[in-house]
Amino acid sequence: MISLISKLSDLKFQSVIILPFLLIIQFLNADKLLTTPLMQQEAKWLVQALQQAHFNKVDISELNSTAFINNYLKKLDKQKLYFIQSDVDEFYKKYSSPLITYFQQGNLFPGFEIYNLYKTKALNRSSWVVSYLENEFLFDKNIIYNTDREDLSWEKDIPDLNNTWRKLVKFEILGEILSSYDSNLSYQEFKTDNFSTLLNESKQKVKKRYERWSKSIKDFEAIDVQELYLTSLTQMFDPHTTFMNIKEKEKFNQHMNNELVGIGAVLTDDDGYCTIRELLPGGPAESSRELKPNDQIIKVAQAEGDFVDVVDMKLSKIVDLIKGPKDTLVRLEIKPKLTPTATKIVRIIRDKVKLTSNLASASVHKVNFNKNDLNLGVIELRSFYGSTGTGPKATDDVEELINKLKAENIEGLILDLRRNGGGYLSEAVNLAGLFISRGPVVQVKSTDGKIRKKFDFNPKLSWDGPLIVLVSRYSASASEIVAGALQNHKRALVVGDKTTHGKGTVQSLIQMNLPFNYNASSGKKSGAKITIQKYYLPSGESTQIQGVKSDISMSSINHYLPIGESDLENSLECDRIPPVNFRRPVNEFVYRSDDLLKLKNLSSIRQSKMPEFRYLKKNVEWYKSKRAETSLSLNLENRILSKTEDKNFTQKMNNEFEKLSENSFTFKKVSLDVVDSQNLRSLTVRGDENSTRDTENNFITPESFDIRLHESLRVMTDWVEILENRNVSRKEGSAQRI
Repeated sequence: MISLISKLSDLKFQSVIILPFLLIIQFLNADKLLTTPLMQQEAKWLVQALQQAHFNKVDISELNSTAFINNYLKKLDKQKLYFIQSDVDEFYKKYSSPLITYFQQGNLFPGFEIYNLYKTKALNRSSWVVSYLENEFLFDKNIIYNTDREDLSWEKDIPDLNNTWRKLVKFEILGEILSSYDSNLSYQEFKTDNFSTLLNESKQKVKKRYERWSKSIKDFEAIDVQELYLTSLTQMFDPHTTFMNIKEKEKFNQHMNNELVGIGAVLTDDDGYCTIRELLPGGPAESSRELKPNDQIIKVAQAEGDFVDVVDMKLSKIVDLIKGPKDTLVRLEIKPKLTPTATKIVRIIRDKVKLTSNLASASVHKVNFNKNDLNLGVIELRSFYGSTGTGPKATDDVEELINKLKAENIEGLILDLRRNGGGYLSEAVNLAGLFISRGPVVQVKSTDGKIRKKFDFNPKLSWDGPLIVLVSRYSASASEIVAGALQNHKRALVVGDKTTHGKGTVQSLIQMNLPFNYNASSGKKSGAKITIQKYYLPSGESTQIQGVKSDISMSSINHYLPIGESDLENSLECDRIPPVNFRRPVNEFVYRSDDLLKLKNLSSIRQSKMPEFRYLKKNVEWYKSKRAETSLSLNLENRILSKTEDKNFTQKMNNEFEKLSENSFTFKKVSLDVVDSQNLRSLTVRGDENSTRDTENNFITPESFDIRLHESLRVMTDWVEILENRNVSRKEGSAQRI
């Protein structure tokens, strides 16, 4: 961990992290929700923390009140379906002037007043929809519904809003009808073949959806409103600064550490019933041998205490009841999926559960090369996770996998960071050090303007051969540090989308330091993730906004999605600082510029000729056209025609894709020891410990064709061939000189 250099006397810094770009919006109690004294203290603390710790050093008095209100309203009513213009005008009139004073006092009154009005309107609107569904619906008029209302003006009055809702309800019913459409029927056949029954079923589905929506709104608690309102404030400073209540802070720590204490089950809400979706391998729930996926939990008891009925209870509250300290007993009353007419009591001792599905994983791919098989390694890393104790660390896990891949005699390595949104800064520095013997990895500029250079000083090299970093627009933060640093060192080629996400900021998780009488009895505290630094590559370039540019890029839908830093509001600006002067060791692996030109040229030729890239181009163009369609017809015949065209295109593309899949390189998985151990424990519990031993060392064909990984493997094969030919030439030249 890296401590913040300038300590603030009233703030406690836990760790410095590179946060994934995550936007979490929870939705939504029939009674009016109210703020509490604790929330007031937390809000006052947050305002002070933002003013003292944030990179931009912005005073709360500089807050644009109107822009803040708009930001909060966007979180509540993004599609402008509940408030009307007069409501919004009243918010401006009532709260714009005193808003800053309210924040300085820790007063959340405006946030709760606006939310309570929203809640009333949403519940009333839900009842309105249920009533409106009793009407007859015809789908023969050429009426258009705009599916993206974010940039539209607020409706001027209730009659106009009602008209919008009539279209929306009709649009939703039509969507349900089309989901049941049999493409083998003509429009006329479809209209006469039990259409009235289908229409009533579709209306019932929409009705049920709004009843569930009403329940969700009623389940929304004061603490949820607080987080929504305060995060609206923090994101006025930048999109990655957020307020975290105790529950959200606990979830964040769980995600970053890849472990939790509980029963080891993934739960979901199925129409009011807490349902087990998945049992985590080797966890207490699976080890009990009494629970199965799709079983329903209807009551929960702590140790030998009384049972609490959890049917129709908010899922997060059920989770809180089931979770608890390690080595404690929880009892569950279960309605088994296989025998739903009976119930049973299951006793489980809570334990630490490793979330192995999020850990680094690897595979060996067999590529034909000069009539021989070439083994190439791939390591997929989805986050730069870490732990302050003995828990898993990304660098240690990647190093373990590299050693296992080397035992498979790989000739090249691909580090797949396409789904990696970030993690710990320290892990990014350490992981880059696995591929360089020493040198700068990243430069960090603090709010005081001081620049600190972070070096890898460990001379140990885990992999000194050809290296490709595979990226996408979703690769952010720590991923960009690693990709950019290795590119700066000419140590790795960056392949994938044109650019990465473009997040060049560092956040710190700061724990609240409140007066003693406001601290929770559990000792747990809320906190905030605040942007405190900007980082730069060894070259002095920032990845902020612009990201890391790929050396070899491929066509991608991601280029047309609003998923980059440039698409987020209030992003910090891009700048640059002086580069770090450094020299690489003479004998260390670096790529040559002429090799890169050859590889780019070879890939470019393939991308212009190979069938998978023609497929990719058609898919991207079709997606672009569909994404541009925000106005959809409410005419059944027109929509059936459009749906048929879409289905025909999709079927054609699926057929093409299946043929492409035949070209996949075979592969076999390589796992971490902890994953193997947990999987074996899981198989043993289920009595299947011998089921995979005969096949785990066999190369198999992938279930799906990964075009970008496939091309990366071909680029690596070209690279290995170039290096091999150069080595042959050197040997021949040496022989002639002798």
